[in-house]
Amino acid sequence: MAFSYRSRLYVTASAAVWVLSGAPAWAQSTSATNEPDGAAQPAASEEQAPEGDIVVTGTLIRGVAPTGTNVVNLTSEDVVASGATSTNQLLARIPQITSAFNQTPTIQGGSGLQINRPNIRNLGAAGGSTTLILIDGHRAVPAGVLQTTPDPDVIPPGMLERVEVVPDGGSAIYGSDAIGGVINLITKKRFDGVEVTGRAGFADNYQTYDANVTAGKDWGSGSAFVSYAFSAHDAIFGRDRDYVRQTSPNAGFCPPGTVSVTRAGVTTTYALPGRTPGTITICDSTDNLSIYPKERRHSVFAGLTQDLSSWLSFDIRGFYTQRKLTNYIDLSASIASGGQTGTITSGNPFYVPIAPNDPGTQTVAFSYAGLQDNRAPNKLDEFQITPSFTAKLGGDWQLRALGSFGVSILDATSPAINAGAQGAALAGTTTATALNPYNLGATNPAVLASIFEQNRSHGKQELFNARTVVDGTLVNLPGGNVRLAVGAEIFEETFDAFNGQVPDNNYRSAPRSRNDRTVKSVFGEIVVPIVGADNSFAAVHSLRLSASARYDDYSDFGDTFNPKFGITYEPVDWIAVRGNWGKAFNAPSLADTSSSDNVVFFVPVSPWLDPADGAANFFRPTLVLAGGNSNLGPQKATTWSIGADVSPPVVPGLTLSATYYNIAITDQIALIPFTSPGVYAAPYAPFVVKDPTLAYVQSVAAGFPVLGGTTLEAAFAGLPPYVLLDARRNNLGEVEQDGIDFLASYNSTTSFGDVFGSIGGSYILNRRISPVAGGAFSNALKTPGASRLSLVATAGARVGKLSGSVTASHSGGYDINPTIVNPLFGTQTHVKSFTTVDLFFEYDLADTGILKDASLTLNVSNLFDTDPPVYYADNGYTNGGTFGRLVQIGIRKRF
Repeated sequence: MAFSYRSRLYVTASAAVWVLSGAPAWAQSTSATNEPDGAAQPAASEEQAPEGDIVVTGTLIRGVAPTGTNVVNLTSEDVVASGATSTNQLLARIPQITSAFNQTPTIQGGSGLQINRPNIRNLGAAGGSTTLILIDGHRAVPAGVLQTTPDPDVIPPGMLERVEVVPDGGSAIYGSDAIGGVINLITKKRFDGVEVTGRAGFADNYQTYDANVTAGKDWGSGSAFVSYAFSAHDAIFGRDRDYVRQTSPNAGFCPPGTVSVTRAGVTTTYALPGRTPGTITICDSTDNLSIYPKERRHSVFAGLTQDLSSWLSFDIRGFYTQRKLTNYIDLSASIASGGQTGTITSGNPFYVPIAPNDPGTQTVAFSYAGLQDNRAPNKLDEFQITPSFTAKLGGDWQLRALGSFGVSILDATSPAINAGAQGAALAGTTTATALNPYNLGATNPAVLASIFEQNRSHGKQELFNARTVVDGTLVNLPGGNVRLAVGAEIFEETFDAFNGQVPDNNYRSAPRSRNDRTVKSVFGEIVVPIVGADNSFAAVHSLRLSASARYDDYSDFGDTFNPKFGITYEPVDWIAVRGNWGKAFNAPSLADTSSSDNVVFFVPVSPWLDPADGAANFFRPTLVLAGGNSNLGPQKATTWSIGADVSPPVVPGLTLSATYYNIAITDQIALIPFTSPGVYAAPYAPFVVKDPTLAYVQSVAAGFPVLGGTTLEAAFAGLPPYVLLDARRNNLGEVEQDGIDFLASYNSTTSFGDVFGSIGGSYILNRRISPVAGGAFSNALKTPGASRLSLVATAGARVGKLSGSVTASHSGGYDINPTIVNPLFGTQTHVKSFTTVDLFFEYDLADTGILKDASLTLNVSNLFDTDPPVYYADNGYTNGGTFGRLVQIGIRKRF
């Protein structure tokens, strides 16, 4: 049952009253020692307690690093050096996050979502998310309509203190989504003074700007600050980058269109306006397509921290962001993007017969490119607040009561066609009512206005979360303190969305898909130091064990229990061997289980046929059912890893790290391969219905809009459909992946300054996929292909007032099996590797005077203007994308 707004306030207030009234008696009964395990080496903080104890991402316990788990960090210096204008661009510095690696962000364009979804291990599911995104340890409110995901860009890079990534299963600590791992965006905790930054960047046919102003005051017992950030950039079109190209043959939709005439069973095409037999109109349908959208974003982030007493402190943070984004669609690419096919007869006053022996009826392929607005704008508004209380309970015990409330609202539009009005206009008998498909601009504007519509998408999501965690020392052992953390959590989210065509564009009065979910959880973690500083002996400097578990009860699909065990062993103080094993899961999002994006695609022909049926069915239409599925369950995984960290004393400043990981996913949320003849393989039989009847299709697709310029009744009026493919999101198969993460870093101080360098990456050893549970596995690294290796290497120095670095990002090449046979370009069996080089320089202007604490920055991304490798599919490239050579100049001043 969903909580009302009043209930949320009551729960938050009750938690606060409990802390204020109950905690003092406990705090007065024991003494405070706060003595964490001496063997712990926390990497960075998630939540800062008044006395300085920290909680690291991947654990619940203060002052203890995650046992058996690797933590990858980006510091505030890394943020500046990256030149990133968005958090997603910053995350491209981490090789394990493959979806954003070394490319312009891969956006999801469905119904205006347009959010890059960070994806650790490239384990993306068709539903939900396998990577958990946190902001200061809190879940971020998701956004979207067809698919929902948090937007990391709500936090400007300038507000980040650091980023922590745990590339291991984390459901035992955090619950859903942490199969591949956890990304924690950690913001600044305190700020004193005023800081102003600004940057401008340019590349070929592209400009970007961003600015940030932060003001705050630190008065010792507390701090308050507010930060405003603005960013904007142009759209990049296919015509702006020569590596972008159309990879499929033209179908004649390009303006001004193509006429087809059938005589005695033989069809002849005539490209307009010349009408030469055997020709079609051609164009590059990527020219007017935006491969990167235009964007304007305003963000405000604020925080307040205050010690209320010697035992109680309060912290609250919040943000608001508004993003306006415009994508551009090429309306002449295909039926899916805007191409139209219609029949015109001699009854239409614009009909022009084609000699000889014109039959009096013609089929015309055309598009409204140049007449219909091809923009697909959307506006996303988000806000979230995260209050928390921290109370000392005596000894080193502490209670944290944390809350979160967030809302996202997405409104998006895209061009659409009223199929009924178009059909009536093609059958029109007067110039006032008829459509002229040979010369669309000559059509009565009122007729065009009746045909042009907009697809409207509206999605509102709310998130409410209340969590309490108690942690402290349970017992003292010779190896150190046994630390325990226990807690409880309630999480609620609601989803309210509409997606479809509304003739009067008043989507607020249209039927919506509403869904809600409540999750109640209990969790705990214990860390046991078997050997520590006081009882170490030869070959065993330290040995620490941990166990954590979480029980989640979902109101929609049931409960789940996920344990995790870890071990860290140090034979000497400069070598740490670690390992962990656990269970993890990700729940389908509320959008995945709703009907907000359910549609039926009508394809006039059947391009993929069952080999057993022969080619006679090619000219029969295909129906594809797509969208959400109320029967979806969670995707489950078993994860484990083992690794080592070495800091050899003979080379001070050198750190070496390597980790082997293994992930096995079951009940994978996926789609059947409805764009491939493989859909007729035996495992997909339950999702393939041949020779469906109209009554059957209406029963399974009741109320679903039909895309493809027709209606269900019209689709069955001619040749009956060959097949209905159920391509909704389903729990289908299994995924198995293992690989190696590695990192070598070096930092040293010399007579002339500081030098540093690092090389880190991730190499996939195996990735196997079974289409359905219990089915045969195939090598997913070759079908259709995927890069095994992601690598980032950096070297730099700081000498006096000048600091600089060079960073190389590399994505390995790979074979394609089966090979791609493209009718335009030929056969392709291999995709090349892709490497870009970035430069960064920062110069401190002065030590005194007005230019004190001021610096200039220069970032050059893709220094050598390297294009991504050619790929004979999609938009002609893969294995990374690029803005081209992007130069950014910035200034930073603190007062």
